[in-house]
Amino acid sequence: MTSKTIYVVHSPSPTLGRSPLQRGYFPYALTENFIKSLQLELDRIGTDYRVIADDTESDIEILITRNPVLLVCAPGLRYQFYHRGFDKQKIIWLDVMEYSSVDPRSVLKRLAELASADL
Repeated sequence: MTSKTIYVVHSPSPTLGRSPLQRGYFPYALTENFIKSLQLELDRIGTDYRVIADDTESDIEILITRNPVLLVCAPGLRYQFYHRGFDKQKIIWLDVMEYSSVDPRSVLKRLAELASADL
């Protein structure tokens, strides 16, 4: 079985004037909790997806070369994450409630939609 990667993007793309210390709008602990919750659900249903935090500083060029199954974006990044050139169907924009309550249902639903589209 091959491992497929889902990246959780938690910080905005680098822009002019952005501090390199700015790591997103929520504490990283929320990102870790969301990743754990999503990975637990994916393992429970028996998929071979691997969920990891974005380690590219939100660099879409690097993310495209890694060919992720899905990009899951933390709240507040809809207009702060540069994603040109990436398939919009493979991006999930989380809202504050599902992110803070670590609710992975929207991600699971999108994965099911992508899987049915591949058939």
